[in-house]
Amino acid sequence: MTNPCEGANLRSTSRRNLLKLALWTTATVSVSGCPSPKDTRQGQHGNPSDEALDVVATTGMIADMVRSIGGNAVRLTQLIPAGVDPHLYKPIRDDIVAIVHAKIVFYNGLKLEGRMSDVLGSRPKSDRLHVALSDALTSDDFIGEPMSDQVDPHIWMDVSLWSKTVGLIEQSLSARLPTHQARFQEAAEKLREQLAQLDRYGQESIERIPKKQRVLISSHDAFQYFGRRYGLRVEGVQGISTASEAGLQRIPQLIEIVSENSVPAVFKESSVAGKMIDAVIEGAASRSIKLQVGQELYSDALGPAGSHADNYLGMMKHNFDAVSQALSGQP
Repeated sequence: MTNPCEGANLRSTSRRNLLKLALWTTATVSVSGCPSPKDTRQGQHGNPSDEALDVVATTGMIADMVRSIGGNAVRLTQLIPAGVDPHLYKPIRDDIVAIVHAKIVFYNGLKLEGRMSDVLGSRPKSDRLHVALSDALTSDDFIGEPMSDQVDPHIWMDVSLWSKTVGLIEQSLSARLPTHQARFQEAAEKLREQLAQLDRYGQESIERIPKKQRVLISSHDAFQYFGRRYGLRVEGVQGISTASEAGLQRIPQLIEIVSENSVPAVFKESSVAGKMIDAVIEGAASRSIKLQVGQELYSDALGPAGSHADNYLGMMKHNFDAVSQALSGQP
């Protein structure tokens, strides 16, 4: 009689092998004459130089950091578009082509990229690098258990942690383009200074909220690093991944938290459906508790191109301002 656990393991192994086979097949087809992703994909920025390095970044937050350090020395492709949830993103053929062609692939790691995690975590050929920015951190930095799959991946929500990844990006680019090393180092140092200023701005912003009301309730549990660094209690309707189910028992729990702490507002997120936050507001109203909806927060994705939040610095400044204003009631 077949062991059902063995069957599940075989199916899991089969899926991994198929994904690796797809990666190998795409590479073979690309060499045979298909256009390079740099010619067909969106996500380029500026005017890359002739000798620019083909680089891939998964999310907008990562792409913005790479762009800030690499400038026109990199030809950058961003896989996951603005406003799209990386937990649920389904990779397409062009994503695999982009990964195969890139000399460096920068990704978050900690399972943030969901269905692409197996490909991104695989060992590339010797002339390519797959760089997880979470590798720049130590086990003490993480929220969750580092030896399990339960580590919170939203590390960019703590600006001081995100700043630690700057060196890894700079070193990776310098290893591939050593003639640009001094330039990359200068850009990295400038970026660190900007991030330090932003971190201080965040601390000052949150301090304006009365202590009792420093409770951030949002669509999913993306703000734990934000809360730990800047002094907020954070509660999400869903867990750290939007692929998780939102239990109905969370609604009355959150309403109780609102009531006990006189929380004036809750928040929706740009990359997550807001139905469950609506349910919290309606539930609170049934108990004669009036809740406002704060400005929409950016959690797993940057804002649309051309907006004030289409870069990491702008995204986080928006979040600091939105939370401070809504929870303090001050403009």
